[in-house]
Amino acid sequence: MIVCGRSLDIFFDDIEWFHGFVSPGLVLGGLMVDWAQELIGPHVEADAVSETRHCLPDAVQIFTPCTIGNGWLKVLDWDKFALCLYDKRKLEGYRVWLDLKKSRLFPNIYNWYMRRIAKEDLPLEVLYADILSARRSVLSCRAVRIETPFRKKPIKGIKVCTGCGEAYPASQGEKCSTCLGEGYYV
Repeated sequence: MIVCGRSLDIFFDDIEWFHGFVSPGLVLGGLMVDWAQELIGPHVEADAVSETRHCLPDAVQIFTPCTIGNGWLKVLDWDKFALCLYDKRKLEGYRVWLDLKKSRLFPNIYNWYMRRIAKEDLPLEVLYADILSARRSVLSCRAVRIETPFRKKPIKGIKVCTGCGEAYPASQGEKCSTCLGEGYYV
C-alpha cells in the first residue's frame, strides 16, 4: 500500500517523527491528503486549509509542502475533520472530509471519532487496520472554488515598543500588543 507516495512503513515513520506518535487522526489525515493530492493533480502549486486544529494540520505539513510557517496552510478552528487543497493561482481545488454517514459502516472508526468508546477499549492496531481497510470509503470529496482568498497582511513598517523595547508591526499603534494588555503571558 502506498500513501502520499510512501510505503506504509515510511508513512507511519514520518507521522511518528513529526507528530511524536502515530495517531489515528493522522493516519486518516494522510489518506485525506493522498486523495486531495490525486484530485488536484501533479505540478500544481497548492495552498491548504485544515478545518480543525487537531491532527489534520500535521498531516498536511508532513505530506505536502504546505506549512503554517510558510503561510501555505491555514488552520480554522471549526473542529470539522476536513481539509482543502487548492491551486493558489486559480483558487480551485478539492475539499475532503470524514463522512460520518459512510463511517457508520466501520463502527470502530465512527465510535472512535464520535468518542463513543474509551481509548483503552479500542486497541490502536485494530483502529489503524480499520482505517487502512476503509481508506477512502469513509471519506467524501467535492470540487471547490475558494471565495475568500487567504492573503498575508503586509507589514507596513516596524517600530520599537516604548514599553518593552522589542520590534513589532507599526500597525499595532504606539506600543506592541503585549504592552497594550493583549499578550498571552504576564
